[in-house]
Amino acid sequence: MFAVLLAGAAGLAGLAPPSAVAATPSATVTLITGDRVTVRTAADGRDTFDVQPAAATGMARALVHLRLGGRDYEVPGTALPYLGRGLDLSLFDVKALLDGAPLPADPRTFGAALAKQFKEDTARGRFGGQGLFAGGTRFALAGAPKRQAVRPRSVMRTVSVDGTDIAGKPADTGVAFLYNTDDGATLAPDENFGYFFGGTAKFSVPDGNYSALGLFWTADADGNPTEVRFSAQPEFAVKADMTVRVDAKRASSKVTWVTPRPALLDDTGFLFRRAAKTGPALLVDFDAGPGVPISVSPTAVPVRTGALQTYPYSRLVSPPGPGTPYEYVLQKASTGTIPQQRYVITAKDVATVDATYFSEYSSSGLRQRSGMFAFEDSSGRPSHPIALPRKQTEYVSAAPDLAWFGGFSKYVLPGPFPGWAGGQREAFHAYQGGTAVTEDWNRFPLHPVGAVTLSPLTDGRDLTQPGATRAGDLVRVLLTPFSDNQPGHTGFGFYGESRDTITGHYRFTQDGTTLAEGDPTGPDELVLAQEVGAGPATLGLTLDAGRTGPMYRQSTATHTEWTWQSQHVEGTTLPTALYCARGENGPDRSCAVEPLLTLGYAVGGLRPDGSTVSGPQSLDLTVGHLQLSTGSAVTGAKVQYSTNGTTWQDATVTPRGDGVFHAEFTATTEAFRGMDVSLRVTASDAAGATIDETITAAYHVYQS
Repeated sequence: MFAVLLAGAAGLAGLAPPSAVAATPSATVTLITGDRVTVRTAADGRDTFDVQPAAATGMARALVHLRLGGRDYEVPGTALPYLGRGLDLSLFDVKALLDGAPLPADPRTFGAALAKQFKEDTARGRFGGQGLFAGGTRFALAGAPKRQAVRPRSVMRTVSVDGTDIAGKPADTGVAFLYNTDDGATLAPDENFGYFFGGTAKFSVPDGNYSALGLFWTADADGNPTEVRFSAQPEFAVKADMTVRVDAKRASSKVTWVTPRPALLDDTGFLFRRAAKTGPALLVDFDAGPGVPISVSPTAVPVRTGALQTYPYSRLVSPPGPGTPYEYVLQKASTGTIPQQRYVITAKDVATVDATYFSEYSSSGLRQRSGMFAFEDSSGRPSHPIALPRKQTEYVSAAPDLAWFGGFSKYVLPGPFPGWAGGQREAFHAYQGGTAVTEDWNRFPLHPVGAVTLSPLTDGRDLTQPGATRAGDLVRVLLTPFSDNQPGHTGFGFYGESRDTITGHYRFTQDGTTLAEGDPTGPDELVLAQEVGAGPATLGLTLDAGRTGPMYRQSTATHTEWTWQSQHVEGTTLPTALYCARGENGPDRSCAVEPLLTLGYAVGGLRPDGSTVSGPQSLDLTVGHLQLSTGSAVTGAKVQYSTNGTTWQDATVTPRGDGVFHAEFTATTEAFRGMDVSLRVTASDAAGATIDETITAAYHVYQS
């Protein structure tokens, strides 16, 4: 991904259903080039992105991300040279596409045609005016306004950004950026960048302090990038017509990681953020792709106007061979200057993650892991393929101001446009260097859960809506079915593809009287906002969820019933990391978390394919409450199992303390293909709260 972000503006709004309040609303759009962009908007307005390129290689895989004035643009690298030369920026306006603006061409064919045009024009050394754009042909969204000339309100200066390319010749390819560091809103989005012609890109700007960048690349005969250089002049003053140089040879420091274990570069990128005294920041994020070297220009003098932050990010994988595979996911930030780009990684710089990705079928899935520093306004990285099921070791950068987020897709949607299907998402979380942790992705059995914040409760960088809250006499519910048992993970919920059958139903009661009933309204979660009586009462919620299809065999259906005691809530405020709803003036925190019981399952000896050996079975069950609720002590739990889905038998349950119970039973199969085990759990606490959950085909048993 090649991302350019003009940040500091409000995020996308209005993505949730009108009658619902979702924790992090998401929506996916398909660009004219076939790339898919999924945007998730947090309660504080920040956006996170997953970009799934339509192409696996070449400049078509690279994406330019522009954000300014509340609008987001995703521009493939093959489209970048044609902006204003046949392609209108409106084509890549995410909000316009979300609003249903029709595309002027078929994305199933236009992306390939544009990639072909880019390859031909790269060989010619000239872009626009030919092929797709012959005769002045222009592609734009319907109704897209043409830019109007604006009369300058101050004396304008000509700034010539001169650059030589990687071969040492006056640049005719590459992109030049110019940014006002006094006020980031001085220049419009299309005034912030230009193209080299004969070694020069010219800008007309008012007096002030500026920053200039030059991006240069080389490509092979097939259009695949082979080298990237990033040359910067982070700070200079403009008081008259002037020239500033961004020669490629100045980018002399190659991004290099020295890791404790041998590792091969799979993907690498570099992020440059320049913030002004006021107004939106300029952020340039260049993901070069597998094995492509990146070099940048180091600086020694800290900037005086605004702020400068940079960091490289890379994914390195273990060499082919026996043993458990491993990978490094690394990024390291610097402030004020651009340092030399050789980084020696030690054990204290990373957390060691023992990661297992469960799938009942062998498939090619996707894994996205994005790191976001505190200074970033939004973030996102492309996902990478992952063979499933899989167990591997992951060494992940750790820093106090570095939070990670992402997800895992069990397979890629079939059809002309790539997309996610199945799997889990993870909440923002940080790692501590030198520690070892275990992460289980999609570990069966899958069941409904409420979101959990893994950040400190005083951290406002990522906001989480609990699974059930009450404000006065308004109860809000937000629960996601088909989630796994890793705290902070939530599933894809009531979302499926054309081959799937997805069902869902809920019923909400007060003292046994039904107040609301129906099918969930959102594509992901059960989202409910319901007024209840003010006095103390027993509330109840029943949620059914079903998911069948060619990629689902385990945990295909759940039936969960909750009851709990509730009464009027007044004068209670959630901590910074949590919120009740999206308010007009920001997150609303005036509510309390309801004491719903929660369940966590750990099937003994479960293999990554979701199966265990026939014979004695063990299950560790953790019974708790929604995060930050005032739940009472857990008093007991009962576990039943079924090998045919109709006849239920009791398991032997031993309490271990603190809501943990150990269950044992025997499930023996003589069938060659094995059999499924369904589970039913009931639990209660001292205040009378109960949970009763049945999971159909929770996991599989096979002959040893």
